[in-house]
Amino acid sequence: MNRNIKFTLLLLVSLAAGGCNSSTKEKELELKEKELLLKEKELSLKEKQADRPKITTNDAVRLAEKQFRKYLPKILASHDASLDIQKSYTGDFTGDGIEDVAVYFCLVPKDGGNAIVAQGLALYQNSGFDVRAIAGYEPDTLFQFDKITGGQIHVELLEYAENDGHCCPSISTPHILTISGSNAY
Repeated sequence: MNRNIKFTLLLLVSLAAGGCNSSTKEKELELKEKELLLKEKELSLKEKQADRPKITTNDAVRLAEKQFRKYLPKILASHDASLDIQKSYTGDFTGDGIEDVAVYFCLVPKDGGNAIVAQGLALYQNSGFDVRAIAGYEPDTLFQFDKITGGQIHVELLEYAENDGHCCPSISTPHILTISGSNAY
């Protein structure tokens, strides 16, 4: 523990034990003690992270894809589908200066065919030491991934014009995803 923190903590404890009868002063001392304990925990966490090796962007992609593969059976079961396409994209969409990972997926009927049953993005935040899933994006409309730039994920929402073939929706609308809680929209 840092010497300054120990000294300050000892001083606060001795003041509290020295007959400080005012409940306001006791509450202030308790708050100061809690603040010091939180700072101590924060320093300890930073020290532990400093000892951990940082991961590369490629490592982050590999870890995100591994987590995605573990969750994929639930996605497939919920749509009674098979995985057709999976592709990973990187870019900082959490605003912390570290490349995050977006895993795009497209699902087709389990029994065959080329219809798109569903598509989406699984979003993983890279802390520099590991990755964790933070949100999912599965719109009710077709979309295509565009890019990650400026802390934002850009997609294009796709719609069919009256004479479009099933393969080729021609109406494309740019859209920037908003991440809220565990959802992106």
